[in-house]
Amino acid sequence: MAVFGTGRNGSGHSILSFTDGQEAPLSILAKGVRLVGTLETSGVVRVEGEVAGDLHAQGGQVLIAVGGVVEGDVEAALAVVAGEVHGNIVAEQLVELKAGGVVRGDITTPRITVEEGGAVNGMLRMEPRANGNGKVAVQRDISEKQSTTAEVRGEKLRLGVA
Repeated sequence: MAVFGTGRNGSGHSILSFTDGQEAPLSILAKGVRLVGTLETSGVVRVEGEVAGDLHAQGGQVLIAVGGVVEGDVEAALAVVAGEVHGNIVAEQLVELKAGGVVRGDITTPRITVEEGGAVNGMLRMEPRANGNGKVAVQRDISEKQSTTAEVRGEKLRLGVA
């Protein structure tokens, strides 16, 4: 099993690469393509079309582009959502929700970034990686009549149900 590192490319998007400097294999589901079933990979998947099923990028990265739709659960080390996910996301490292990105389901990750205009309609679970002292889980439920303000990297965000 390969070890991955994360960084930023010139456009400011997160990238995933093998620690030996090679980029992880990339698969693109182009606009106009609809995949029905489960997709499994250890690399990077970019969804510009539609997936009706689950995406499992074990130790890899899932990118849901603007206009891309996933109707199922997403599991990855890193998930970047600029399109739509109608299902749950479990990310080992990070979830990035871009402006206009929508998640209709629960998110479980140790770290999340949400740009203004991104929406989460579900529960957010911030669970740090396990360490020698065991895992600590923090859970916050945002209901329909509840909203909260959080400060992330110096910016105030208002979280609630859209």
